[in-house]
Amino acid sequence: MPDNFQVRDVFNPAVVQRLAQNLSATWPTFPAADFCAFILPRLPEQTYSERCQHITDALGKYLPKDFPSAVGILLSALPDKIEKSEVEGYEGFIILPQTLFVSWYGMEHFDLSMQALYEMTQRFTAEFAIRFFIEKYPERTLATLRAWATDPNPHVRRLVSEGTRPLLPWALRLKRFVIDPAPTLSLLDLLKNDPALFVRRSVANHLNDHAKHHPDTVVETLKRWKSAHPGQEMDWLVKHATRTLVKKGHPGALELIGFKKGAAIRLENFTVAEAVQLGGYLDFQFDLVSTANEEQALVIDYVLYFKKADGSLSPKVFKMTTRKLLPGEKTNLQKRHPIRPITTRVYYPGRQVLAVQVNGVELEQAAFDLLM
Repeated sequence: MPDNFQVRDVFNPAVVQRLAQNLSATWPTFPAADFCAFILPRLPEQTYSERCQHITDALGKYLPKDFPSAVGILLSALPDKIEKSEVEGYEGFIILPQTLFVSWYGMEHFDLSMQALYEMTQRFTAEFAIRFFIEKYPERTLATLRAWATDPNPHVRRLVSEGTRPLLPWALRLKRFVIDPAPTLSLLDLLKNDPALFVRRSVANHLNDHAKHHPDTVVETLKRWKSAHPGQEMDWLVKHATRTLVKKGHPGALELIGFKKGAAIRLENFTVAEAVQLGGYLDFQFDLVSTANEEQALVIDYVLYFKKADGSLSPKVFKMTTRKLLPGEKTNLQKRHPIRPITTRVYYPGRQVLAVQVNGVELEQAAFDLLM
């Protein structure tokens, strides 16, 4: 990809023209030139989501109005299934507006739409589109997903977990599962030992979503899984699923990964840069000295309290490292944290705060100025 590549560029003239060619090969009367002329002139000014929606609109405009006929054309024009477990590159993104076409125009054709999403998710992912069917047909869709949990194709199995994540980024929030995680936990139970790492990663991310509203339920679920299925793969899943809870110092989550809430530790020589320019780095370092009578395992994080528009401070925990210290042992840690503009945060100049956190407990804070 070129150096100036942006995420929206996954929807580019070349992939739009290729889609038009594929549709024409399946349906010779498809107005490929009109399809491209409708889409391409507006691409330069559009965001990622606008491009995706615009392509979906074009499919609705130029495919037959009869949904079974239209989806039949789309399915016949699909590329080969992904052979690898992990999706690589950006070519597959053009499938995304096709999955959304199914969710927008196929809602009254449940079985046909499920079959379409089943095929499409084996080329990219239908995790965004399936959510609309969960909202309208929760029981029917969950029954379908339960059957797919044992499908031979790992991309189908991943859809079972990823498509039902309550807080999937950039997707429709599934509030019913935010309130009651039980329906999706029963699906994850079928996938917890999946042979594909990217399916297990989805299971862990799904549990991390639930941890935000049902921490104890997640911990108890993982305890049960770990007891019944000990091993490195389950240890990895547990660690990945509890990452938010560990940062918050949840005692049960810390115990699951071999740590205790709090530590017998002393912080020394904590130094933080007095000021940092937006776009630069915040440099800091500190020593940790064990005051325990035996070796102890430490999860070492740091917390940045960023200034908000109203002047209050909002904390964000960042992972740093883990250490095992013998009685009286000292370790020095240093970090350069980039303070750069990102789409998910608005920075405000002035006093901010940095804190050192060990095993979920803050030890000490230090202030610094953000210059803009």
